[in-house]
Amino acid sequence: MACGAGSVVSHGTAAWLLGLRTWQPEEIDVIAPVEAGRKIAGIRRRFVPPPAGGEIWRRHGILLTGPARTIVDCTGTLDARGLGDLIEEASVQGLLDVRAIDRVLDGPRRRGSGRLLRALAPWRRYRRGIKIRSRMEAKLLPLLTEAALPIPETNAKLRLAGKVYEVDFLWRAQKLVVETDGSRFHDNPAAGARDSARNRALADAGYRLPRLGWEDLRDRPEETMRQIRQLLRPPS
Repeated sequence: MACGAGSVVSHGTAAWLLGLRTWQPEEIDVIAPVEAGRKIAGIRRRFVPPPAGGEIWRRHGILLTGPARTIVDCTGTLDARGLGDLIEEASVQGLLDVRAIDRVLDGPRRRGSGRLLRALAPWRRYRRGIKIRSRMEAKLLPLLTEAALPIPETNAKLRLAGKVYEVDFLWRAQKLVVETDGSRFHDNPAAGARDSARNRALADAGYRLPRLGWEDLRDRPEETMRQIRQLLRPPS
């Protein structure tokens, strides 16, 4: 297979180049307009509809499918967990655009499209570019949607006693802050000291500050959502 003019890097390779996955595929995935000549070792041609102009990006001088098209392409090769991971990482990288994915799906029928639409359903109420800094934060947002809980401010700033503090999730009117232990910004001593000072200031100002770990979302999501619902209720 000759991969010349008109070839576009796609699928897992595009996901890696876009920062949506951390490992580089052993073979380079490409969408090529024609098949001719011998196959090239290390190149895997993907037989999917060719990308439209708006679905093609350039990274490091390489033509590749953009995030929306890449997510659609990868859906046909991933299981449910892999697809969820891809969507979560796209949200962390600020590359999740549900409307753009819908536009791709409006084209030729694609394998796994129903599964992708179901995975995207909880994200539809969040604006594009919502500020998310960790996979754990990305995992919490769809759970809030499925539990019909109010939309929080994410990575929001609070001014207390003349100082500005940043918190992971904020329901301002209910004076509720939810922190997630999965953030890479909380895993060093200096950050830990800042977090402790911030938490004392929040408590002194009357904010409730539950902290969630991975196991809360992975092993007992329904119980965790019930706890947040209870905290969001006005005091009796």
